[in-house]
Amino acid sequence: MRRHFVLGLFSFLFLVNNQIIAQISVGVKTGVHFGDARVEGFADSYIPELETYSGFTAGVHVEIPMLNGFSFRPEINYVEKGFRTMAQVGFTDIDIPVGAGVKTRLQYIETPLLLKYSIGNEKAKFYAIAGPSVAYAADGFVRPVVRALIDFNLPRQDLNLSNDIYRRWDISATGGLGGECKAGNGKIFADLRYTYGFANVLNNPIIDVRVKNQGASFAVGYAFNF
Repeated sequence: MRRHFVLGLFSFLFLVNNQIIAQISVGVKTGVHFGDARVEGFADSYIPELETYSGFTAGVHVEIPMLNGFSFRPEINYVEKGFRTMAQVGFTDIDIPVGAGVKTRLQYIETPLLLKYSIGNEKAKFYAIAGPSVAYAADGFVRPVVRALIDFNLPRQDLNLSNDIYRRWDISATGGLGGECKAGNGKIFADLRYTYGFANVLNNPIIDVRVKNQGASFAVGYAFNF
């Protein structure tokens, strides 16, 4: 009896393993990230309002099916995050947008570990994704901007991310919605997601200012079934 049970268990696990392996997909994507940030501390009252700063994003993922529409989807992405600070100057009664500011760009290698839930059929599905994400800032720069009707970008200045006020590692939560449809031996997909950072990417105790990343991304891609 015990031998039959063990043989049956191994047979079941073998069949499940073969079914999962046969449905694994590998995807590539590209899109745009709309970066923003949260400022905390005493200096928050004196910093101009932050504006969204869009950047490029691209990545790859592996999707491993689980049960009841769930799957595990780890990713490796390149994401350009950041924000803009603009101070308007008004010196006439005419409403002319004149001012100055700074664009801050941080280039991250990001690894979200996402749980995905899908509904639909073999031809088309909708899905939701959520999970934690760890990111590493590989590079960054600031670019002064002068605004007079239009923005004029001045030469960029590289950030020294080894300085104690910066934190290269960022931890965040990610959630989003998307859709996919069958195309050839794979599927075309698109999703919109929001990322909320918890770590201080900048922490200057002298002027009491702390900055955390946040933002939304939209991407499209293609996943190959194996």
